[in-house]
Amino acid sequence: MDILEQAAEKIITEQEKIIGPIALEQAKKVPGLSVDLQKHEVKIEGDQKEILQKLVEQYQHLFGQASVEVCKDAVKDIIKQAPSDKIPSLIL
Repeated sequence: MDILEQAAEKIITEQEKIIGPIALEQAKKVPGLSVDLQKHEVKIEGDQKEILQKLVEQYQHLFGQASVEVCKDAVKDIIKQAPSDKIPSLIL
């Protein structure tokens, strides 16, 4: 799993701690994102930056800015390892 897939997994896991199974349901609605949290596997197929952005937007749409802050906090250590041009603006 690459760094952005790790970030997506961390976002989903942290959202799940707060909103429960809805977090996984919402993640599965994001095109290009395959999620199997039982196996701790997240696959991104396509434009990783765009798909990660859509994942954060999916939570934002339902739960507002608070969920964006949860996403930012979840990946703050991980995104330091990713190229800055690959990180969605919502989580910078």
